[in-house]
Amino acid sequence: MPPRTSTLLRAALAGAASGSRSQAVLAACVLTRPGSTRLDRWLHRPSVRRSVLYGAAGELVGDKLPVAPSRTEPPGLGARLALGAATAGLLATRRGERPALPAVVGLLAAAGTTFAGPPARAAAAARFGSDLPGALTEDVLAVGLAAAATRTGR
Repeated sequence: MPPRTSTLLRAALAGAASGSRSQAVLAACVLTRPGSTRLDRWLHRPSVRRSVLYGAAGELVGDKLPVAPSRTEPPGLGARLALGAATAGLLATRRGERPALPAVVGLLAAAGTTFAGPPARAAAAARFGSDLPGALTEDVLAVGLAAAATRTGR
């Protein structure tokens, strides 16, 4: 049976968030009720959960630094695509669905925002004279997408 449309939408949201902030959805997953998979139970171990949250917070800060590497080059690109696919698949399994197609959707959405983010931030920097407004807007967008992807309900 193919995944529900709502599952594929969540997969797209998860991937889009991961393309902007690679660890956003993973952090949202550890802040929500775990599913029944071994991976979900492992993610909710206190030490793993703490590590994920510290990593996500570090990414939010590090992204603003001038020495931050480009998200479109390895290894950042691979991490964003992998986390977009993995978190989309994880969210599908939480809903009792097969993860393969949602993972592909998550990967494609992550690729889209990974490559769309830098030009959008550059346009914001040109408009406002600083990269910070675009970076903060991207933070808010990524957190909002991650929250929408992981919220319980339909």
